[in-house]
Amino acid sequence: MFTRRLGHTDIEVSGVGFGCWPIGGPFFLDGYPDGWGDVDDNESIRAIERALANGVNFFDTADVYGTGHSEEILGRALKGRRHEAVIATKFGFTYDETSRNVYTKIDVSPNYINEACERSLRRLGTDYIDLYQIHPGVVPRERLDSMIYSLEQLRKKGWIRAYGWSTEDAEAAELFAKRSFAAAFQHPLNVVSDSPMVEVCERHGLASINNAPLAMGLLSGKFNRSSQLASDDVRGSGQSWVRWFKDGKPVPEYLDALDAIRDVLTSDGRTLVQGALAWIWGRSANTIPIPGIKTAAQAEEAAKAMAFGPLTPEQMAEIDGILRNLEVQAGRAG
Repeated sequence: MFTRRLGHTDIEVSGVGFGCWPIGGPFFLDGYPDGWGDVDDNESIRAIERALANGVNFFDTADVYGTGHSEEILGRALKGRRHEAVIATKFGFTYDETSRNVYTKIDVSPNYINEACERSLRRLGTDYIDLYQIHPGVVPRERLDSMIYSLEQLRKKGWIRAYGWSTEDAEAAELFAKRSFAAAFQHPLNVVSDSPMVEVCERHGLASINNAPLAMGLLSGKFNRSSQLASDDVRGSGQSWVRWFKDGKPVPEYLDALDAIRDVLTSDGRTLVQGALAWIWGRSANTIPIPGIKTAAQAEEAAKAMAFGPLTPEQMAEIDGILRNLEVQAGRAG
């Protein structure tokens, strides 16, 4: 089995994880849809079971995904099987479970961290969380030490085994890593959107947990220039932070990049999805991609990528050359 370790801990996880954002169902970020459309809870449970059956043991969720629904479904699916799974969840955004609304206001105070952890434990149906992560990517620097202290207290109580931060702020991540016993940083990473956070993780020996490894589905190959996602899908709701889709349509430049590297990604019998995951493994020995999964078929396809392993250094270099050439051409055209 292809595995990775969470930083300096003894926690070993499958090389690919199961991103649980989509199974949270519909919810809103300050009134804008922030889920992945309607969800079938029974299919979500089947997907988790299929993942486990195919060697995936790492499940990443958050208290705000469906304002608790994702955690509840994961807890239901793992009932009686908790020992087979490594659970990561997140905290820090405030939300209302009744209206399913998440607010941009964050709370990383000691009391809130403690309360948020209690709620997640209850929804997940467990007495410990393997990896507890700060969810807001930007927090005041003066709160770092307070957050670290609170997380260390949770670790001492046995409520969590390890902790980390979901952020793209490389400078703040350096400070956090130096001051704490963090195990991981979570951040976006995919073949068309690299990240300096990988090097931060490598310098400190931490796990690089990669959300959006398929560019929110764009790298699956199922979209083209005429594709239009519904407004109840986060990719079509007008959220300004979504990079790979604009107004519900895939960004053409990313589609062009995918077309250019398609043959390399699908070499050796891989699907596009499996090739995109293989690129991430080839990027660093610290990486753990967590594609968002909604169906049993998606879970199986992602899990079977582990049998292929990383792209070779030659394949990685070929993709790098192709993408660099595209950048040069785009610069000339501009």
